[in-house]
Amino acid sequence: MASTFKQIPGIWDAMKWAWRPEAAGGGTSRARMVWRSLRATFGHAPAMKRWMAVACELHSRGVVQDLRSHYLRAIRPYVKLGTGFSERVVQLIDHMDWLETAFHRAAFEQIASGGALELVELTAPRGYDYMRLQLEPAPLQSPEGEMLLTLTLQRAADVQNRAQPMEIAVLAFSRFRIDDKACLVIGGVRGQRHPVQRLSPMELNQALQGWKPAVLLVRVAQELARYWNLHLVGLDPAAHRLHHWSYRLKKRNRDSGQRVFASYDALWDHFDCKPGPRGWVVVPLNSDEKLAATALSPEKRARQTRRADYWIRTRNVMRVEFKRLLQKPEREARFSHLTETMDRESMRARLNYLDADEPEEDFVSESSDDLVPSRVLETGPGSLI
Repeated sequence: MASTFKQIPGIWDAMKWAWRPEAAGGGTSRARMVWRSLRATFGHAPAMKRWMAVACELHSRGVVQDLRSHYLRAIRPYVKLGTGFSERVVQLIDHMDWLETAFHRAAFEQIASGGALELVELTAPRGYDYMRLQLEPAPLQSPEGEMLLTLTLQRAADVQNRAQPMEIAVLAFSRFRIDDKACLVIGGVRGQRHPVQRLSPMELNQALQGWKPAVLLVRVAQELARYWNLHLVGLDPAAHRLHHWSYRLKKRNRDSGQRVFASYDALWDHFDCKPGPRGWVVVPLNSDEKLAATALSPEKRARQTRRADYWIRTRNVMRVEFKRLLQKPEREARFSHLTETMDRESMRARLNYLDADEPEEDFVSESSDDLVPSRVLETGPGSLI
């Protein structure tokens, strides 16, 4: 693939690429892709030339496999309504720069090849071969993000013949800067989509010990954001692209949009998210899921304990796997206002200097389970792993 293009294609080629059948998808037709390609080429030529050069460089090194579809990411409408072409180019370049520093070499090569990276192997319930959390590149037609965090299960062969993996829930995300802050940006969360290969709500409840799949994936995203030292933000449903007039001409589409907006509102309310920059909500990095065994009913207390036990075990396994697969960002000293005062206390506060008798610790302590004490930890049965 690296030798397919001997030189950087012109941005006018994008209109031919947009008319290919595979360019359609993600709620966007080929005709609309051609129209958007025309607008981007005429109105934002410098930004599109820069993105073409970056995409070609990534393609030449084998980081991206399909140059045409990857270039069209900047032209395809983003899930956040009102995102311009130049802004989208900046987001994509920021994400790709980060991607090469976020994983260890073997894990990055797995991602770059288009494969799924097994993040955590969860304890499979009875009747299932496995249950996994995976990271993988999003389809190139996806408008919601460049990476997918998926929860996948597969039934055992003695339960179902020729069983296939089933995606129980998917969280789409990207990493780029918002208001000059590095953020892990959640562009979409969805449940099961396959019309046939599905699990019933009762099966899901038993497999996840009472956890809702979408809630569990956001909790995993919180752990990823903390590990990568990122802020966590989610799409405000008021800024969703489904508010665009072209998606609201038919009543069926309007009704579907209202269900989507209500689902996001419920999810962000569950995590007590706060309004953030325009079009985004700020998701806290620490959440108390009210798992403390304080219910009056013995049955409810038992369920709360099981949920707490399940999350603590899952989190402990994740933190071990994160060290094996993911790279933490390097700590950077802040050098602002160094000439104001040069006393020891101010220097220690600004540059994180340690006293001789003060132990060194990482910016996210491995010994502290949460930066904010959580009642979850008080309900677990002691050391679980």
